[in-house]
Amino acid sequence: MKTVRDSICLLIAVVSVIWCLSEPQLLSSTQFFYWRSALIQYSGVLSLALMSIAMVLALRLPVVEQWVNGMDKAYRVHKWLGISGVSLGIVHWLLYQVPKWLVQSGMLEKPLKHTGEGPSGNNLTALESWIVDLRDVGLSLGEWGFYLLVVLFVISLWTVVKYKPFKVSHRMMAAVYLMIAVHSVLLIKRAYWGEPIYYISIAFALIGSAAAIYSLLGLVGRVNRHNMKVKSTRFFPQARVMELVLTPTDSWQGHKAGQFAYIRFGDEDPHPFTIASANGEPELRFLIKELGDFTTGLCERVKAGDEVTLEGPYGRLEFDVSKPQIWIAGGVGIAVFFAILASLKERKSHQPVHLFYCTRGLDSQLVDELWRCAHHADVELSVIDTQVSPRLNAQHIVKQCGNLADYELYFCGPEAFSSALKQQLMEYRFDTEHHYHEELFVMR
Repeated sequence: MKTVRDSICLLIAVVSVIWCLSEPQLLSSTQFFYWRSALIQYSGVLSLALMSIAMVLALRLPVVEQWVNGMDKAYRVHKWLGISGVSLGIVHWLLYQVPKWLVQSGMLEKPLKHTGEGPSGNNLTALESWIVDLRDVGLSLGEWGFYLLVVLFVISLWTVVKYKPFKVSHRMMAAVYLMIAVHSVLLIKRAYWGEPIYYISIAFALIGSAAAIYSLLGLVGRVNRHNMKVKSTRFFPQARVMELVLTPTDSWQGHKAGQFAYIRFGDEDPHPFTIASANGEPELRFLIKELGDFTTGLCERVKAGDEVTLEGPYGRLEFDVSKPQIWIAGGVGIAVFFAILASLKERKSHQPVHLFYCTRGLDSQLVDELWRCAHHADVELSVIDTQVSPRLNAQHIVKQCGNLADYELYFCGPEAFSSALKQQLMEYRFDTEHHYHEELFVMR
């Protein structure tokens, strides 16, 4: 994640420097409306750049997953780029609107009509004249695109909104992005035409538009889809967890422990679930927790023999079992450790492994199965029921495992649990940057 953050910060810095070079009189100017014009352009270019990268990150392309080291991290970066891009869009809108309101109220003197910088009207090519004539269209597209974007943005982040409206809002964002991209291209001020900042802006608009069209055509993940049948289902009532077993087809090329896949049931939107079986097993197994409107009652809606579409695998949570391990599972996060346990039992020997399974309320069937898997894989297991026992903390881990500097730590569970645990581990000088591994898969 640090490499990705550094790359994006570098990109912002480069775009900022190139923009500054396109505004050589900015620092010497004392005219408010000159600064306003320049900052409108700057906020617009940066907003376009961040939203364009966010559009590309949502395509689930192998090159994207390789760059960010995991699709879970791609979605995390996508989310924060979207937040940053929309925030800059709000700044862009305010820079444009607030001075107009102040002029209308008489609090600010109306500026002299600007004749425009850059190429004169007599020297414009036919294409340039056509672009100038479309500026009013660009303004309307930008304004309505901005309003729609803010609404969709709120829907996407507001957790009260259910999953289906969330997915619909995300699809619509691709169309709204196209409106904003057209606005950005048509409203680049003429002083920038022919300058590096002009071509950079056009490039971002083209890349983001291509990603948006790719998404609108339903091509995201298509080459990675596999039709499968449900072999069996089972429900663990105390844990409110459904076991789903699929029969893979010949197109399935296998997976690694720690990966996940999207599953589409009927006409429903695809949902991501961690693969709980080891590579090479004859079936694919998933553990699905009842957490929302879609997963609640899923076991009653899905039956053996049903056809499903699986897309994947994704994820790069790779276990280096050549080193001592500490595994921490929170709730349904145990699924990923079922997969690696199944892989470990085939090895004759491995470094010490401590598995902590933390859950609110125990399901005897699920826990019995976990004990069997841990025993066969020679893994030390601790089960913590947070209904009757304190939540796992760093002190408990140190007391049981000893010096943490010797271990690689893997976590899969609620984000709040992970954040609290990392803070505690830092007090024991544990290097969370390099030796703490986790999935960051949070859809919103």
